[in-house]
Amino acid sequence: MKKISNVVGKRRFLFLLFLIFTTQISLNAYSQERKITFSLKNASLKEIISEIRKNSDYDFVYRDVNLESFARQDVAFKDATIEQILTDCLKGTDLGYEINGKTIIIRKKAVSQEEKKSKTITGKVSDEQGNVLPGVTVIIKGTTLGTATGADGEYKLEIPGDSEQVLIFSFVGMKTQEIAVGSKTQLDVKLVEDSETLDDVVVTGIFTKSKESYTGAVTAVSAKELKMYKGQNLLATLRNIDPSINVVMDNALGSNPNVIPEINIRGNSSLPMSVDELNQQASKQLNAPLVIMDGFEITLQKLMDFNDEEIESINILKDASATAIYGSRGANGVIVVTTKAPQAGKLKIYVQGGMNIEMPDLSSYDLLNARDKLELERIVGLYDDEDDVVNDRALKEKYGQLYSEVLKGVNTHWLSQPVQTGIGQKYNLRLEGGNESFRWGTNISYNSVIGAMKGSERNTFSGTVTLSYSVKNVLFKNQTSIDINKGKESKYGTFSDYAKMNPYYRIKDENGEYIKVYTIKGTKQYNPLYNAQLGVIDEDKYTLITNNFSIEWSINHDLRLRAQLGLQKKNSTSDNYLPADHTTFATATDSDSYFRKGKYTYGTGEDINIDANVTLSYSKIFHEKHQLYAGFDYSIAQKKNHFYTFIVEGFPDGKLDFIGNALQYEKNGVPKGTEELSRRVGFTGNVNYIYNNRYFMDLSFRVDGSSLFGTKNKFAPFWSAGIGWNVHNEKFMQNQNIVNNLRIRGSYGETGSQQFSSYQALSTFQSYTGKRYIIWNGSELMGLGNEKLKWQVTKQLNGGVEVGLFDGRLSASFDIYSKKTSNLLSQMDLPLANGFSSYVDNVGEVKNTGYEAMISGYLMRDTHRNIIWSMTAKLAYTKNEITKLSEAIKRQNELYKSKDVEINQLLYEGYAQNSIWAVPSMGIDPSTGYEIFLDKNGNITDKWNPSDKRYFGVDEPKYRGNISTYFAWKDLSVNLSFAYQWGGQQYNETLLNKVEVTNGEIDKNNVDSRVLKKRWQHIGDVKPYKGYGSVETKATSRFVMDDNVFQFQSASVEYRLHSDFLRDKWKVETISIGANMSDIFYISSIKRERGTSYPFARRLALTLSLMF
Repeated sequence: MKKISNVVGKRRFLFLLFLIFTTQISLNAYSQERKITFSLKNASLKEIISEIRKNSDYDFVYRDVNLESFARQDVAFKDATIEQILTDCLKGTDLGYEINGKTIIIRKKAVSQEEKKSKTITGKVSDEQGNVLPGVTVIIKGTTLGTATGADGEYKLEIPGDSEQVLIFSFVGMKTQEIAVGSKTQLDVKLVEDSETLDDVVVTGIFTKSKESYTGAVTAVSAKELKMYKGQNLLATLRNIDPSINVVMDNALGSNPNVIPEINIRGNSSLPMSVDELNQQASKQLNAPLVIMDGFEITLQKLMDFNDEEIESINILKDASATAIYGSRGANGVIVVTTKAPQAGKLKIYVQGGMNIEMPDLSSYDLLNARDKLELERIVGLYDDEDDVVNDRALKEKYGQLYSEVLKGVNTHWLSQPVQTGIGQKYNLRLEGGNESFRWGTNISYNSVIGAMKGSERNTFSGTVTLSYSVKNVLFKNQTSIDINKGKESKYGTFSDYAKMNPYYRIKDENGEYIKVYTIKGTKQYNPLYNAQLGVIDEDKYTLITNNFSIEWSINHDLRLRAQLGLQKKNSTSDNYLPADHTTFATATDSDSYFRKGKYTYGTGEDINIDANVTLSYSKIFHEKHQLYAGFDYSIAQKKNHFYTFIVEGFPDGKLDFIGNALQYEKNGVPKGTEELSRRVGFTGNVNYIYNNRYFMDLSFRVDGSSLFGTKNKFAPFWSAGIGWNVHNEKFMQNQNIVNNLRIRGSYGETGSQQFSSYQALSTFQSYTGKRYIIWNGSELMGLGNEKLKWQVTKQLNGGVEVGLFDGRLSASFDIYSKKTSNLLSQMDLPLANGFSSYVDNVGEVKNTGYEAMISGYLMRDTHRNIIWSMTAKLAYTKNEITKLSEAIKRQNELYKSKDVEINQLLYEGYAQNSIWAVPSMGIDPSTGYEIFLDKNGNITDKWNPSDKRYFGVDEPKYRGNISTYFAWKDLSVNLSFAYQWGGQQYNETLLNKVEVTNGEIDKNNVDSRVLKKRWQHIGDVKPYKGYGSVETKATSRFVMDDNVFQFQSASVEYRLHSDFLRDKWKVETISIGANMSDIFYISSIKRERGTSYPFARRLALTLSLMF
């Protein structure tokens, strides 16, 4: 048997030699038999070589310096072989040629034997973290011969056997390296990040590619920019960088650190899901973008609490070409976060410590002092009663008491009582190390934000362990993290309670005890500071454990397979306790109510998410000019959550706040809960083609399946197509030095949204616990299902142009877009015979159009003195329009217009979602002091009628943008950022609540100073605000005002210190000292109170960082 195997082996060896021999003969024969015809006038040798390349499959290797000796000549060949052409052209020169397989080497004739030989160089190219880099260009210096790394980062290149050969490695976002080959045949290279060109890299969460061949609209944000534009949290920071990200300012909640803001990209694409949401003038986060971190979906809350020191880059994907790979989740845009990966090498330690300082901003409040407030009450006649002498005497006596307090100096500044300068702490520790095969990293961070209101805070602890192991062509990665968060709301209650308090009230009595209640004219007003001294609890906690695992197999030079599995488990609790002595229970008088004083609300929930995907990708460069990327992705995911809550009452002792001390459940109350389960599956195909780095296209197609929709529409297709042109790479652009970059791109596609209720398409039941039949509980139908419920579809068209001038000194970009969302989910009216008034159906349409512009330039770029000064300006315009509404919403709108309700935002076809509706005002009648109106028939009247309401603007600005400037000198850097917005309107609630208050409310609330100065008082007065009286002010166009804003949003300073002394003495590579201040000032065309429930704050962050 052994002899037979040897014979077989020999035969195989001989057969292999035969193949090699015959292949070489066939190649040489091909070069001799292939006939070429061409003619050139005054041609250089390079031009002749280029012509041969066009008509054959051969590559050429040569040195530019050797070709300089070739004299230009006229050539003409007809049906000539390659050898005949080269022999004829090189006759009489000192040049010769050699054909080696598919490569022709041009060299000096007098060469050594060593130079005549060629050799193959192989290797792998990776970044500083050890991640392989596909698509890196590898070229022999002085020649046009080269290749590119495959999906596994590996390359293979045949070069002449000259020990002086130099290879050039280049990749967008990385610094180009030139490395001498010498005697090596294996050359592995690490490329380091080039911060000046990092914006040229696009990370979509599935693959990484050059922006030069990307048709999508994307904003790339580096780690450096995150530091320069730092806001209260990551969401605010992104708003500071890109104005297309709209973080909706909540004028009530201000700078509350525990609130997740409402956010959208390029406008709203969804409507209120129900009439209830319309009634409440609120909706869920239906328009929030998808957030992807290292390939896995995360929540906005996770992003808000995430440690920005661990982020490598963020890419904001905006149009269909960029987001179609996410199919039904991409309509609202995608925020892709890439975290820092461990670097190979010796142990590295990063340590950072700092302070977060929150300083309340009360500059928008202009309330009356004690003397003026009492005088206002006297003017409006609160202390006069001509019809009752006894009461008149009592009122005068009360006035005397208050006036005496004012004379004694009582002038309580209530606004300052619940606020503080909050000083929090922030720490970050990162360790990493390893070698080429095994790398590890661990990070521990703690961030404490102490809010501007006393007792409010948000504390986040995070820990992460990252491991990666590479064996041959397989890479394993695993990241495990834990996040523990605890948020506390202020015990001091709502800030508006303090704005209402009269300044002539004392806080404490003569014994130093907090006064609980003030009584005027039989009306009680409670001291909010009294409740703050009790043991109030208002806390939320969560623990999030995440494990993400991935395996990448580089099948060959061009093909790669990746599998990922992500698991998330989140446990959350909420505690809200009001002691028995809280003013909420002050009206409890009977025995039943007395023993129900004190209330504890407890909630607990759990979320479990599973996310898995498999991606197959192919990347290859053909004949130097054709580059192809193709990918296929299959993903599955499940989200499951439940939340339970119950309320108990009866805590006789306010200090005994343990929930088990309660006497009973809430009156007529039972434990409540919700649970949801949703699943999705998706198939994605993506193709990107580039020709000669000039023309490129992107095609994406995805089919998604989801349990959120009807049984007849479980699956839906989504797709996009984009094309682009790198004009600057055209030949006619080469002989000029003005335009160094000119890129034109366009795309169209359809994406969707899944941020809806899990059971909206199903008929749902709940257990009917109110009554029983014998021993059985019944069930009742909660909502009627819709098996035909379809997916929302957003059709997006985007066009863009990017320009770079004067060697990068000036750059600009412009994007114009249109987004139309159809099949919007909303309530539909039903005949009463069905037993339900409405159900969810596809009945709405919304359209968003707009454009974005950016211009950036260097005012100074002096590399000799290490001075850089640049300036950037950005502008975003958005127009929103409802094109179709459900009958249920239309009916509710008409109901609002026929009744006296306070809702000013109504939904109508042809108008924006955030339109403001009010009755037209003709101003204040100088003869009466009353407001006069214009009715729907064009008649002037003094009667306010809700049916006369008209459109008066949108409470979103048409234009928003920012202007920033960056200055760096050696190791010192400064960045200033300003924001602006105009073209929107706001309904000024301050005028309603603090200026035009009725006489019956004046003694119960402090008011704006305009009450004394700008309200009508005498016949003939021309004033903007009506006279004193008891008539309540309704929604009127007088209070709709243009909302134009200019804001100094952030300023940052950083100094980096590094020296041999620190390195040798203390092993410290770099020390960085930084300071950042945000929300520095806010100038608005509207004078109104900002932060009514929680004040706005200015923020200062101080940091000290060390790298060992």
